[in-house]
Amino acid sequence: MMKRKLMALVLCAGMTTALFTGCGGSTGSGSSAADSSASASSAAGSSASAGSLDAVSTTSTDAAASGDSITVGCVVNTTGQMAAYEVPAANAMQMAVDEINDAGGVKGKKINLELINAQSDASQNSTATTKLIDDGAPVIIGECESTLAMTAGSVAQAAGVPFITYGATLPDLPDRVGDCFYMTCYSDKVQAYAMAEYAYNDLGARTAYVIEDTTSEYTEALSKYFKEHFTELGGSVVLEDSYDENGYTDYSAEIAKVQALDAEPDILYFASFSDQAPTMLSQFRSAGLSMPILSGDGFDAISIAEVAGKDANNVYYTTHIDVTSTDSSYTDFVKKYNDLYGSDPENAFASLGYDTVYFVKDVLESIDGDITKDSVKEAIGQVKDFKGLTGAISFEGDSHVPNKQVVIQEFKDGGVEHVTTIQPE
Repeated sequence: MMKRKLMALVLCAGMTTALFTGCGGSTGSGSSAADSSASASSAAGSSASAGSLDAVSTTSTDAAASGDSITVGCVVNTTGQMAAYEVPAANAMQMAVDEINDAGGVKGKKINLELINAQSDASQNSTATTKLIDDGAPVIIGECESTLAMTAGSVAQAAGVPFITYGATLPDLPDRVGDCFYMTCYSDKVQAYAMAEYAYNDLGARTAYVIEDTTSEYTEALSKYFKEHFTELGGSVVLEDSYDENGYTDYSAEIAKVQALDAEPDILYFASFSDQAPTMLSQFRSAGLSMPILSGDGFDAISIAEVAGKDANNVYYTTHIDVTSTDSSYTDFVKKYNDLYGSDPENAFASLGYDTVYFVKDVLESIDGDITKDSVKEAIGQVKDFKGLTGAISFEGDSHVPNKQVVIQEFKDGGVEHVTTIQPE
C-alpha cells in the first residue's frame, strides 16, 4: 500500500514555520484527511489567511450525505498555528472512519466524514461549523484549542447540534457553550492538578516559578490550576511571570528575574505551546537553569525534543496516552498509522481523534430509530465506560467532561519516556 505523504509534509512544513519563526484503511481515492488542505494554502502547512469558505476545503468518504451514509461533521485546523496538533488528529480520524466503513459501517451505512480545514482562524471555524450544519450533520467533532472550540461549539449549540471536542481542555467549556457541548479529553484542571501532585510528591519540589502565555485561555488555565493545587499541597510559587507569544523570542528579562531570586526554585512550570518550547528551553538552559521544567499537553510534540536536543532533557509534561505502551491495541494503531502516513503518530491528539470517531460510532449504533441531532444528543448522555486508547469515557450525572487518566512523560535524549499514569479520584 502506498504511504500517504501529504499529511507528513503538511505537518513538517507547519512545524518548521512554528519552530523557526519564534512564535504554533485508506479511502477509495487514496487521499488523506487533509489532501484538500493543500488547495486551501499555496504552501502546505503555512498559515492560510482568513477568507471565504471557498478557501477552506472539505474531504469526505462520499460526495455528500445520502440515504446510504451518515454524515459526521469535522472541524479541524490542518494549517496555521494548530496544525502540529491537528494534522495527526485528522489523519487518525480518517483512518478510523475507513476502518469502520471497511467493517460494514454503522447499521449498514457508511460514515461520511465531512472534514473542513478552518485554518486556525476563529471566523473560519464559525463558517466551517455553519456549513456542516447546513449539510445536515447530526453531530460535529473537532478542535484541539479551547478558544476555537468555543467558537465552533457556540455555532453548533445555537443550532442544537452536538459538538464533541477531542482535545480542547478548558474545564468549563460545556458550561460556557451549552448542553450540546461534550469533551472526550480530560480538563486542564485535571492535568494541572496531576502535574502539581507529581512535582510535590515525586520530584520533592517545594518552590516553583510559573510563566504563562497570556494569548490563550488554555495556557492561563494551566497556570491557574497548577498554582492553585501546588500551594494547596504545601508548595510555594516564588515568582509568577507572563508573556505574549506573538513574535516573542527573547526571554532574557524573564530569566533575569529568576536569577535574581534569593534561591533557585525547585521547578519551573511553563504554561505554553510547543512552538515556543525549543526557544524557551534553549534560553533558560543556557542561563544555567537546570532544574526540572514542567508543562501541560501543549508540550506534547516530539519535535520539541528533536529541535531542542539536550536542552529538552529533564522536561516533563502531561498528556493523554503513553506513547511507549506495548499494549496491542496501541501498537496496532501505531502500525496502521505508520503504514498509511509514513511515520508514527506525532502526538497524543492522533489517539484522541481516533477514540472520538469510535466513540461517535458507538453513540450512533445505540440509537433506535432515526439518527438526528436530538437522538445523538440523547445517546451521548447515556454513554458509560467507553473504552478507548486514551482511557475510559463516561459522562456522570450532568457532567460533559470525562474523568480520565493523566499520563506524565519526559523528554530524554531526543526521545520520550513514560514516567507515570495518574487516575484522578
